[in-house]
Amino acid sequence: MKIIGLDIGSYSVKAIEVEMGLRQLEILDFFEEKLPLTLELPKPEVVKEAIKNIFLKNNIVPPYKVISSLSGLFVSSRIITLPFADKSKIKQTLPFELEEHIPFALEDIVFDYQILAKGEKNTTLLTLITPKDIIQERLSLFEIPESSPDLLTMDAISLFNLTKFNWEEPGEVYALVNIGRSQTALCIVDDGKINHVRSISIAGQAITQTIQENYKLSFEDAEKAKIDNGFVLTDTTNVTADQAKFSECIKKALDPLIGQLNQTFQSNRSKGHGVVRKLFLSGGSSLLRNLPAYLSQELSLEVVPLKILNSYTMNNIADNDENNAKVSTVLSLALGCVGRNYSEQFNFRKGEFSKYQAGPLGKEVRYLLGMGGLIIAILFVNMIGNYFILRSTLKKIDQQMVEVIKKFPLKISDNLLEDATQLRAFLTKKSKEQKEKIEALGGTKGDTLTTLQILQEVSALVPKNVLFDVRELSIVDGKIKIAAISDSFNSIDNIEKSLKNNPKFTKVAKGEISTASDGQNKDFTMTFDIKTAKK
Repeated sequence: MKIIGLDIGSYSVKAIEVEMGLRQLEILDFFEEKLPLTLELPKPEVVKEAIKNIFLKNNIVPPYKVISSLSGLFVSSRIITLPFADKSKIKQTLPFELEEHIPFALEDIVFDYQILAKGEKNTTLLTLITPKDIIQERLSLFEIPESSPDLLTMDAISLFNLTKFNWEEPGEVYALVNIGRSQTALCIVDDGKINHVRSISIAGQAITQTIQENYKLSFEDAEKAKIDNGFVLTDTTNVTADQAKFSECIKKALDPLIGQLNQTFQSNRSKGHGVVRKLFLSGGSSLLRNLPAYLSQELSLEVVPLKILNSYTMNNIADNDENNAKVSTVLSLALGCVGRNYSEQFNFRKGEFSKYQAGPLGKEVRYLLGMGGLIIAILFVNMIGNYFILRSTLKKIDQQMVEVIKKFPLKISDNLLEDATQLRAFLTKKSKEQKEKIEALGGTKGDTLTTLQILQEVSALVPKNVLFDVRELSIVDGKIKIAAISDSFNSIDNIEKSLKNNPKFTKVAKGEISTASDGQNKDFTMTFDIKTAKK
């Protein structure tokens, strides 16, 4: 699945393209469309064009999911503890609890929440709230319906997504800080969970304006001086007066930001949370030379640049300081759409603002869903129809089978005809019995003569004018005994002589001879062996 993380800032519009396979995340590309450099925020039509260019110029085509964010300056966060743990009760009660914390009517806001902690009798929630007109204003910037975000969150809260993939937890409370042009986003993490989020309206533009005022430059020249030559000193040894002056100018702009960060960390600690020991720094303005060391000195904690790209083996973006600083926000957004993360995201696109319930794309989706439902219904009806046709066909086949079986020279009860399993067992048994009888008469393939062959051989030896009526014939281990009737002693001798002359028989011997019951013919027995073929 392709995912687009889209960050709409005041300096530029940035996008990152990632693809999630079965087990591996690949960072495909990073795009940036810079906005006009002015003191004021860029006009909506300019931002619209930049967003459109991001998709069209870079050939970003569907299917994909888009996740974007609102500035934290337009989002309020509240931590609320409720005296129960039932999820349905939380959902019903929370709106009324929020009324005490917001200066807006409930019908004018959209909120979302996540559970931070849950006990047997209470639940602590982190709730984000924003006015509906802010959401409407943001969504109006998307002229291409497909590029409209599937998920709309808050920039500071999304930084937490960076800790979900290929991240080594520092083992202490830490802060993720992104310094952009017009705001600084802050997310404090403790024991793998969000502890606090905040957006501060002091960032890179404050430095540019301070340089502009102190050195009487145009806004554009002050921006260039900051990017090309900006730095802050932690030690004034062996520096020129001009270097010290320039550094102090920038420090003057940073001091209010440092004060806000310190205040946030202290406030968080006063609520019983751990002390922030480490700060990961990102954002375009974090590239100011020696800024990590200066912040570390002023905040009394470890500050390091956020090196996020080297955490991904499948990455097509150059792993350098500038790219690491710029991609952190868009990558954190994109990661919100990966796996189970999606369901854990704060999302302001709900209700009337849901992507799939409003606007042109919503109509297309509803049309596709309707067509899909119609196709499923047709397939279901077809399946039911085929079922009844097959059932009727099988019933006719059963009737034909019963008619055929009734013609067999076997007596088969109606109960057997109704039970296929029992009928199969019955016919198998009868087939086996018939086979045994046939084998008994016809023998099996081998070297000895069969019963029928013996009778044929003996009958062929006796002259037709001689009475020879076989009454009994038995074969035991190749030894044959015949009980028969003939008309005289002479005929019996001739029969004995004929058997002895046959090459297939041996050890021919007459048995007892007696007068038959008619008083004229003779009863006699005769035994002989069957010669076996030489191998």
